[in-house]
Amino acid sequence: MAELAGFARRVGAVPLLVGAGTLVAVVGVGFLAGVRHGAPEPIDLPAAADGAPLGVATTQPAMLRVHLAGAVVRPGLYEVPAGFRVGDLVDAAGGPALDADTAAVNLAERLRDGQQIYVPLVGEQPAIGSESPGAAVAGPLDVNAATAAQMQTLPGIGPSLAAAIIAHRTEHGPFGSLDELEEVPGIGPAKLSQLRPHAKV
Repeated sequence: MAELAGFARRVGAVPLLVGAGTLVAVVGVGFLAGVRHGAPEPIDLPAAADGAPLGVATTQPAMLRVHLAGAVVRPGLYEVPAGFRVGDLVDAAGGPALDADTAAVNLAERLRDGQQIYVPLVGEQPAIGSESPGAAVAGPLDVNAATAAQMQTLPGIGPSLAAAIIAHRTEHGPFGSLDELEEVPGIGPAKLSQLRPHAKV
């Protein structure tokens, strides 16, 4: 009987050891699986092309070259961005001189490439052919450059129409053709026909 009990104990120990080994193996596999399952997957981030920042505009505004003369602090040739107005140009030149007649200049007018702006002194009579208020202009008058006083030298154009032409030009930009003058209130086909020999753009 003692031998049988000893044999049984020996035989029973084998399944116990096998079971314990199996349990350890299962726990180990489960642990490794949990570690693998919890590990984050690597994420590939797209690289910026050539290291250039995204969404940055590189377009530069067109530049205009204009000549400012007369009663300003620093008269001369200026290069300014498109969309600049006469007042912006005068400011860039250090402002008007103390005795400048700024009321004689349309400070709200948009500048054009190649334009000359002359700021007169108070009481000064502008030179012939300059783009100054009241100056007499030889040949057809450029309605994109003329002052209100110059426009009133055109047939059928009084102070109110001259002001309307300048207001339209300031708001919408230079006229592309004389036909566009009909967009100005008060100028119809008959008036335009009267102006054609004496005006240009």
